[in-house]
Amino acid sequence: MKTNKLFLSVLCGLTLSFGLFSCSDDSEDLSWKDGAKVELPRYRAFVLTEGTFNHNNSHLSFLDPAQDTIYSHDIYEAQNGIKLGDTANDMIEADGDIYIIVNVSKVLLRLNGSGVELARYTGFETLGEPRNIVEEDGKLYVTCYGGYVARFDAKTLKLEKSVKVGDNPEQIIEHNDKLYCVNSGMTSNTMSVIDINSFDKAESVEIMNNPFGIQEDNGHIYIMAYDASYKRYVSLYDERTKTCTKIADASNMYADGDNLYMANSTSPDYVNYQTTYSVYNARTGQTTEWKMSNLPAVMTQGTNTVYMIERNPYDNSFYIGLTNYFENSTLYHISADGKYISSVQAGGISPNSMIFIR
Repeated sequence: MKTNKLFLSVLCGLTLSFGLFSCSDDSEDLSWKDGAKVELPRYRAFVLTEGTFNHNNSHLSFLDPAQDTIYSHDIYEAQNGIKLGDTANDMIEADGDIYIIVNVSKVLLRLNGSGVELARYTGFETLGEPRNIVEEDGKLYVTCYGGYVARFDAKTLKLEKSVKVGDNPEQIIEHNDKLYCVNSGMTSNTMSVIDINSFDKAESVEIMNNPFGIQEDNGHIYIMAYDASYKRYVSLYDERTKTCTKIADASNMYADGDNLYMANSTSPDYVNYQTTYSVYNARTGQTTEWKMSNLPAVMTQGTNTVYMIERNPYDNSFYIGLTNYFENSTLYHISADGKYISSVQAGGISPNSMIFIR
């Protein structure tokens, strides 16, 4: 309680100094503030940090995009009085609410736009640990390590149905009324495809070994996998032929329109890393350098690897999150035209997702 009051006093002070809180008229819907102990501005960003396995140190941090300032306090703990849990794996925003998957703690959370918990689901014993999440038409689709994709009502988090897929399903997307999830593991080489309307069975499509990431935008589907030496690479998936074509070696990616933004962090000893940045254009089929200027040296070489690439839809700037897996991480803010703006603390270890609400 003392921490919450301290946090509130700091934010109130910032109100006077920087105009942190936005004014609103009487007709504005303020239900997203219901139950909040800490008041947040209308223009908000949240960063989910994974933490360290079995250390119960995942965090949800609040970032003020207007000031490019993040608060070290965990906004989830400040609003709810409890810790987020162990190994928060994924976060999305839908209809103004925030949904978080906490993998090891086996929890699915629904929060309002201030980070106040509205509902939770914990019955993953049969389904297996939850991994990743996508929302479509008021339904949540969650991959579970027991080999299922589970469907939940987005408001109540009531489990409605589950479909058996391949082993260890990871990231999931929705595209053209179909769900695509990749099934990980060095002996696994499949992607499961489910008709979202019937949601009764999964088609198994053979792709590369050990796929773990999938993204889609503007009709382009990208799949990331490990090769036999555990190096990461990304391929373009063709829905018509059900085949994959390698694009580039990359360890992280962000799909936006016709472009795929990529970072490739490589290391001979998993301690010292070198990172290069590139952009693939799906229309031209060309990969070029992601031109950025005045980058801090740590973004290209050092003991950190790129763990997250996210884009602010309101100004098209990027946030690139780095990690060394044991110290609190840093986010690097890059303008839409590639100019380094600033760095800001992520609020925890290993940022893996970021959302923006206005």
